[in-house]
Amino acid sequence: MTKSKPDSESTERRWINHMMIQGWAAVAFWMTFGLLLEGLLGYKIPAYLDDAERREMMRLAHTHGTLLGIVLVAAALCGERLAVAPARAIRFALRLGSLLMPVGFLLAGIWHPEGDPGAAIWLVPPSALLAIFGVIGLALCARKKG
Repeated sequence: MTKSKPDSESTERRWINHMMIQGWAAVAFWMTFGLLLEGLLGYKIPAYLDDAERREMMRLAHTHGTLLGIVLVAAALCGERLAVAPARAIRFALRLGSLLMPVGFLLAGIWHPEGDPGAAIWLVPPSALLAIFGVIGLALCARKKG
């Protein structure tokens, strides 16, 4: 019995589905996290209110996570609409960058020394470069297709 290779159409469909699922899951998670932040603010929780660095990092995590989730959904829709199949490295970079950037902000806000973000802030620059690389790669693929 031989294993058949998936055809290019099913491979394309799979990456679009994975990106769409990750995008909507990120939007749902980070919007819910934003609601939690509103609750901490509304109930005047001292651990949140008294630490400006923590508040800033948490807001950045919420904002970037939600926005990058929307970028993933847009990338999946673009791939579906234009029948674009970007290289695996482009897809991986966009998905990984979209995951690590808000997590870096979140962790940097949870554990940090006085006046500075935590060590996890070092996740943010490389993940930003990954996300930018992914977006530019998708744009070039779409341009080539069009």
